[in-house]
Amino acid sequence: MSAIAFPREGQGFRADVKIGDDIHLVLMATHTAVGPVMGIYDAKLKKWWREREWAEDIEDAKQKAEARARRWYAAVGRRDPFPAIDWHATG
Repeated sequence: MSAIAFPREGQGFRADVKIGDDIHLVLMATHTAVGPVMGIYDAKLKKWWREREWAEDIEDAKQKAEARARRWYAAVGRRDPFPAIDWHATG
């Protein structure tokens, strides 16, 4: 019987979203000690968004991060198209 390999804490995925010169968000989907979570970092303001959201799995965390960023982008009323998300593994 083979051993089960659990993801390490901090492992996950990251995507940079850059729109124009004034928007740079870093979307994160990360494994924590209690499960997967999504978070968004505003690289221009150098602050994490307050809301972090737990997810069922890492794919759910990625989907939640992207959906939240798209909702925010629609709310601020920018006309530039929202770029495609390119996730990269971390940790």
